[in-house]
Amino acid sequence: MELKDQRSEEASPLNTSLLRPWQLKLTFLFTEPSILSFGPSTVFRTQNFLAGHWLGTHCDGVALSLSTKQSGDTGRVRGGKKETNSNPRTRKSKPKNNHYKKLADQRSIPREDSYPFPEDPAALEIWRIYGISVHPDDLADNTDKDDSVTLSSSLPLAVQEAIQSKLRLKSISPEHIKVVRRSLDARKKLDHPVYNYVIDVTLVASERSSLRWRQKPGRMEKLSDVHETADTCDDIPDPSLPKKTVVIVGMGPAGLFCALQLALKSNNTIRPILLDRGQPVEKRGRDIGALIHRRSLDSESNFAFGEGGAGTWSDGKLTTRIGRNSETVRWVLELLVEFGAPSDILWEGAPHLGTDNLVRLLRNMRHRLEELGGEIHFGTKMTDLKLQDGQVCGVVAENTEGQELCFEGDAYVLATGHSARDVYESLHKAGVQLEAKGFAVGFRIEHPQARINMIQYGTEWGACVRTGKGKTDSVNTDFFGVQPEHTGMPVPSYRLATDKANDGTGKTRGVYSFCMCPGGQIVLSSTDPSEVCVNGMSFSRRDSIWANSALVVTVSPDDDVLEEYREKYGVMAGLAFQREMETRASKLGGGNLTVPVQRMTDFCDGKISSTVPSSSYRLGVKSAPCHEIYPEPITAALRDALAHHFKNQMPGYFHEDGLLHAVETRTSSPLRISRDPSTLAAVGAENLYPSGEGAGFAGGIVSAAVDGVNCSAGVNRTTGCTFTIVKVGQNFICKPSLSNLDV
Repeated sequence: MELKDQRSEEASPLNTSLLRPWQLKLTFLFTEPSILSFGPSTVFRTQNFLAGHWLGTHCDGVALSLSTKQSGDTGRVRGGKKETNSNPRTRKSKPKNNHYKKLADQRSIPREDSYPFPEDPAALEIWRIYGISVHPDDLADNTDKDDSVTLSSSLPLAVQEAIQSKLRLKSISPEHIKVVRRSLDARKKLDHPVYNYVIDVTLVASERSSLRWRQKPGRMEKLSDVHETADTCDDIPDPSLPKKTVVIVGMGPAGLFCALQLALKSNNTIRPILLDRGQPVEKRGRDIGALIHRRSLDSESNFAFGEGGAGTWSDGKLTTRIGRNSETVRWVLELLVEFGAPSDILWEGAPHLGTDNLVRLLRNMRHRLEELGGEIHFGTKMTDLKLQDGQVCGVVAENTEGQELCFEGDAYVLATGHSARDVYESLHKAGVQLEAKGFAVGFRIEHPQARINMIQYGTEWGACVRTGKGKTDSVNTDFFGVQPEHTGMPVPSYRLATDKANDGTGKTRGVYSFCMCPGGQIVLSSTDPSEVCVNGMSFSRRDSIWANSALVVTVSPDDDVLEEYREKYGVMAGLAFQREMETRASKLGGGNLTVPVQRMTDFCDGKISSTVPSSSYRLGVKSAPCHEIYPEPITAALRDALAHHFKNQMPGYFHEDGLLHAVETRTSSPLRISRDPSTLAAVGAENLYPSGEGAGFAGGIVSAAVDGVNCSAGVNRTTGCTFTIVKVGQNFICKPSLSNLDV
């Protein structure tokens, strides 16, 4: 068969390499040698076309028609029948749905859900693929599967096969597959739990085109083209230039990531000085051990204060509502992996670190900051700010020996955490603007983990939960009374929320679970021996026999329950309210850091529990009327949420085994340090940058870390240092601009 390009003056064989993949797949059947002409109108004409075989395709939304010419007769073949001029087909005035006619009509309108063949067929594209589902049992049993699958060897074989089937790929290089997210779907409407994967695939544009992939939001999306990036840094700082100094108060996520951002990405032009009232994680761990075993509470080194902040001795949750895939969030997660976090936090649907991983990770961060020239002072408590003409000119602090120190810098970051109540008082006294914000208070509730396993997975799959700890797994097996039939399942968590809880005054309030710790334990988060406040934590394996979560009720800044506190304390009303609730809990527990407890069923009935189940809280619990601690609107709202809303949301949750521990008051700060939304500087102090949970701008490890990173941008403006970031693979290379340095 000869192909003739009508666009050229002379007949020449058509260069088939320029044809689209679907053009190359056309099948032509001829009774004798024929000539196929290809012109700019993209209409194919054939001679001696074999009737009975209708062919049609389109190119970039343009219709292709096929004509026959036999014995001087012209016509069009449709559905195996030939219509000729001598016997024309009767047509209706309004033709039926003609797919190819529509394509021709829309030839000038590009389709949103498709991508035409690229100008560069060898270009690389990144596509995100959703909805790759795998049965849990398939992840455990790969022995009898076909070893010929040639996808990433780091993925379970069942996932490889699911990807291959979903994408119709015969093979792909392992480095071209990246798991973005994995989540477990165990909803009751499903026949069995499934793991759902989201992956990114990098492939050649011509291959994508031949597979006919189309944009389908939520199912298949093109992210970007792959471009080469520079792998060198041309701008080298002049070592003779003086470094700028930034004083950072607090070494929680906000302070640490702000310091790391400045030290890593300023190319050694900024020197951070970090102050923390607590101790490094090694010493802090010993102080916490003394608290648990000897009831010795160090007011400056405990579950709330010290390296890493309150999140160090917690579940280490990395879930966030600010967008898992934003550039800054990804940088935070990747940096955590670089310092020792497990790599699965990059793709697990509900990632967590656990206290054991956090301790090692924080130590690595500290050593890296010191290598980069950072200066760290533990046991150094901020007592005052020196302000002059709307500028901070120093941080006054006191060390463990009682010496007063003053730290001066070009900019200051305040990332002290929501438990540093004395800091708010110092700021208020210094004239820094504070504003009241909403918060939530309630209790920490604990169930046997086996009961949560049954509620979330059912009897068949709940019996399969495995932690690797013999005692815990044995308790779970005894609870179900059957041996597991399936592969091991992860320890489940839960989340509850309602905004329609009746508070008894004709109003409704929000009630929700918070910081759920599966396979965890309840710990003391008090910083004063005369107060009792609890929190939850778990290790990375989540292998205890208990599950706990905060159950809290919202309190707005203008809430009626705060009226008497506003009259007396003004903007500090929420802080005073928290303190009084913690003092009441301490008295109900009898002092000595004993926690008052009550069965959830008895709490709703308003009576003291005659007996209480075992508790993970290691300093002792005491049955008490916890329903008397909070003002009635808060108690009524929680009762309504438990007995009506949560009871229906999670059948089996409302049970006498549920034990309330008083009180959980430090879910978030009741105050916000006012700051300019554009510069992020504090109102009333141009070079002071409030950051993180204590400043009222974050609500977890990741969001606090991201806020610290964001504040570093304001610090750059203050110090005069600017830089850009070039990402090469997994490494970030700094390209600073020294032209703005004030030397």
